Amino acid sequence: MKIRTEICESADEEIIIRCRERTEQIERIEALLGSLIKRRRELVLSAAGAEHYVAVSEILFFESCDGKVYAHTRDGIYTTEHKLFELSELLPDSFARISKSAIANVYQIRSLRRELVGNGELTFKGSGKKVYFSRSYYKDLKQKLEEMRSII
Repeated sequence: MKIRTEICESADEEIIIRCRERTEQIERIEALLGSLIKRRRELVLSAAGAEHYVAVSEILFFESCDGKVYAHTRDGIYTTEHKLFELSELLPDSFARISKSAIANVYQIRSLRRELVGNGELTFKGSGKKVYFSRSYYKDLKQKLEEMRSII
């Protein structure tokens, strides 16, 4: 497999993958590239009366509480005007719905503890923050974790 970059000042940036057939390896490369492109984005979040531009990759999880949606990073908590269903569409594939009221960044998950009855608990890298996931979302979360971690 060769990797080649062509500089073309007049064209929009585009990534083309040429292959004989679309294999699982090619699909993983496509997923990784798509995720990296989306990961670079920033969201406008609010805290203490100010707007903050936060890289999506820095967000640990989003949670909905008392009619507001909060974005948690290692260092802080912000609010967003987006609803969770809107964020599900905007965010890269590295985010997974973990309950009716939360979405987590799979790349930031440090541990997953599943309870036999009821909800499980997620912890995050470099943070003491925790969030609970619903057992009805466990199968999809586990699949997303394996999928995202196998790409890297």
